[in-house]
Amino acid sequence: MPNPKKFLLVAPWDYQLYRVIEKNLIHLGYEVTVVHNNLYPPEKKSVFQKVSYFFSKAFSKHDNEAEKTEFSTQKRMALVKSQRRYAVTLVIRPDLFSEELLKVAKHRSRQFLSFFYDGLKANPQVLSKVSLFDRFFVFDRSDVQTFREYGVRYAPNFYFDYPELMQRNKALNQGYKIYYISSYHPSRIDIIQSFYRFITQKLSPVRFDLVYPKQDEDKIPLFVKRHFNCFHTIVPYEEQLQLIKDTEIILDFKMDIHAGFSFRIFDGIKLQKKVITTNPMVIHEDFYHPNNFFVLTSENEAELDDFLKTPYEVLPEEIRIKYSFSHWLRMITEQ
Repeated sequence: MPNPKKFLLVAPWDYQLYRVIEKNLIHLGYEVTVVHNNLYPPEKKSVFQKVSYFFSKAFSKHDNEAEKTEFSTQKRMALVKSQRRYAVTLVIRPDLFSEELLKVAKHRSRQFLSFFYDGLKANPQVLSKVSLFDRFFVFDRSDVQTFREYGVRYAPNFYFDYPELMQRNKALNQGYKIYYISSYHPSRIDIIQSFYRFITQKLSPVRFDLVYPKQDEDKIPLFVKRHFNCFHTIVPYEEQLQLIKDTEIILDFKMDIHAGFSFRIFDGIKLQKKVITTNPMVIHEDFYHPNNFFVLTSENEAELDDFLKTPYEVLPEEIRIKYSFSHWLRMITEQ
């Protein structure tokens, strides 16, 4: 049996999306090394190391947070260097990682690729790193034209297709008519509240979750705190998917800063569920069908009744498969 190809995944900690990507890569036969941008827990010290640390802290300005940061920096580099050669390195959100780390990873990679699932216009700091990569993909098609001098390419988000993901988690099986989760962003908080007021008059049960840091507490409307589940810590992406599997309708409220399609759009394609979205660009895509996607505006809520009554239109299998992670990975590695 041939040795599996080695894959380096460098990705944000956000919602632990990297864990789901890692599982899909393992399903595809890769040996995966993962590097994330969160703090790594310190390793246990020997008695000698503990004594040395005590005295170094007592006689210097050594800061515990600085030690954790330095340890995490070294840990990331050690993980990258743990393999002599990678068939593929995929860096998601390279602006969150040091250029030194990226250059070491590039030196050890046959293919050095990046995927940016946020808008470049809102994150211009990443542009200085585009040239490091063999190919740099963006999820917002408009960025290809806006930043054409950088040679970025379009790749949308995707749905995950490893089989274990479809196993039911009975503890999370609630059967909501609508389950919605998002992070707080001022550009969409008003429409989310408005839609909640509207839809709860028609459907039940529904669940809306909002995640935000404690420092944003004063920005959250009282209505949201009364009617939504509010969290200061993330809900892992895999847990979100378990909840979405048992909901009838998927919601997608886009942020104003980009026009890319969120993962919720592709969850709808995978799970064959209706999607209500505020992203008007879906109507131009090959996966669009008016029975399956409703583009919500501030004026057309009344038209939802007809949409909710129409049956889901099953997509041709070749279109559905096109948006799987397996197909997505082949697409970005074979260009």
